[in-house]
Amino acid sequence: MKDVFRLTKILLKNSLNKNNGKQNSEKGKIILYILVYGYIVGIVAYVSYACISSLISLNQEILFLNICFSGVIFLGIIQTLFTSLNFLFFSKDIENLLPLPITPLKIIMSKFNCIIISQYFVCTAILFPVLITYGVLLNCAIQFYLVSLLIIALLPIVPVTISSFLIILVMKATKIVKNKEAVQYLSVFLTIALVIGIQILSSSTSGNNITNMELAENLVSKENTINNSYKFLFTLKPAINSIINYNNLNGVKNLIILFIESLIIYVTVCYIVAKKYIKSVTSFISKGNKEGKKINSSKVFFESKLWKTYVKKEFKILVRNPIFFMQCILPSILFPFIFSIPLVVEFKKTESQNISILTEYFAGDINNSVGFGITLVIILVLYIFNFISITAISRDGRDALFMKHIPLSMEKQIFYKILPGIILNIIPTLYVLVFEKILISQVSLEMILSVCIISMLFNIFNNYLVILIDLKNPKLNWISEYAVVKQNFNMLFQFIIIIIECGIIVGICGYLSLQKAQSILFITVIIGIVFIRRYIKSKQIKIFNKIN
Repeated sequence: MKDVFRLTKILLKNSLNKNNGKQNSEKGKIILYILVYGYIVGIVAYVSYACISSLISLNQEILFLNICFSGVIFLGIIQTLFTSLNFLFFSKDIENLLPLPITPLKIIMSKFNCIIISQYFVCTAILFPVLITYGVLLNCAIQFYLVSLLIIALLPIVPVTISSFLIILVMKATKIVKNKEAVQYLSVFLTIALVIGIQILSSSTSGNNITNMELAENLVSKENTINNSYKFLFTLKPAINSIINYNNLNGVKNLIILFIESLIIYVTVCYIVAKKYIKSVTSFISKGNKEGKKINSSKVFFESKLWKTYVKKEFKILVRNPIFFMQCILPSILFPFIFSIPLVVEFKKTESQNISILTEYFAGDINNSVGFGITLVIILVLYIFNFISITAISRDGRDALFMKHIPLSMEKQIFYKILPGIILNIIPTLYVLVFEKILISQVSLEMILSVCIISMLFNIFNNYLVILIDLKNPKLNWISEYAVVKQNFNMLFQFIIIIIECGIIVGICGYLSLQKAQSILFITVIIGIVFIRRYIKSKQIKIFNKIN
């Protein structure tokens, strides 16, 4: 088992790229992660308090734990179906591990351990505040919190193990395993279909604004549906029974059952997978190495403008790589549509008279500074999901050194690299403005034009700013394309920058007239763009020092 623990530690370090980080940088990362984690925990704790307080009056407080535990298990299954595909088959460490004197069982156990550990971040962010809130409201003893820790440690094991096993079976059974891109694109579109389906279902079953007591009664009405999940999520029942009976032998008995079920499934799946995994991976690698593109000597090449060629190259990298496509391009296209689904579904359920009343209510403020600020904030929030510029350097990996050796100034290369991000942000901008115009016909063309201009200025400024962050701390030694976004610390800075900008916009638009707010924002962003371009031009060599 020592070898498994050591290999797990090495794989985790490689995935986090810890070996290249400086001590001060690591401290900053820890502080920022704590702040983000605290923010998420605070939101979950607030929701938990409202739901559990309402359910206590109906003596159904355990129902909320049922929902949260079921949600964590389902979330673990969905997330693992994608992460395990990349970590088990498409990560760069596979070719390094295969020649080493390590048994297949140890490799698969180490990889399973890494996937399980990654699930703990999600599991703890949701279950910690839920269980602590539950324990405080019901005055539970210290044993409750000890049992809760054990349940959090055991709960993700079975979903991760079974999901990974299913992925390996599919990759073994189908011929599509020989085509990496086809597998990844298929997983992307299946995930999209699942997310949209869940969003439509949840929107269609949701009601209007309800009180806490109505929310509690609505949850109780779904008790039979939740109890039926025990048939499929067999680790859920012992986990819940351990919580209910945390202070007696029945709770200990269910905790032991949960531990034994998790251990048996984990060990059994690892032994089964170990016999087939190496053969599947080696056949995949050998197939990939044998395949090569034939050079068409008769192909005619035409001279093109430099900026078009560079930008076209960036788009090709993003589109041809399924992981980059899903992580960097798809969210900006998909999320505006997903976020608008609840509104569309609600309007379909609402009488036309109520719709007209709602649109008239918003129409009164849509053409002043308040409407301008709200529209601009919505567009900027959607910019958060565009990860092209924040990963522009990291995506190149070790090939980023190429930037230093071509006869093209660094200033122009930076602009060409952020152009795809700027272009892609046009989609959510137009989507919001068109959707707003359809919803509220009273929106003036002057308002739409001003929002469009200032949002695009923010678009240019933000893309410049985040690529500088990526240049300052590039993640070049990644072992999987998946790590470029999901394990890239720089992503948090993009979130923080846009949240700060939204706060500034709300403050300006909330206290100033429309013309003054527009003028201040326009001048400020223009100054920011000019300043950042001059900084790049004067510090080109210093900026690119991190690429080595």
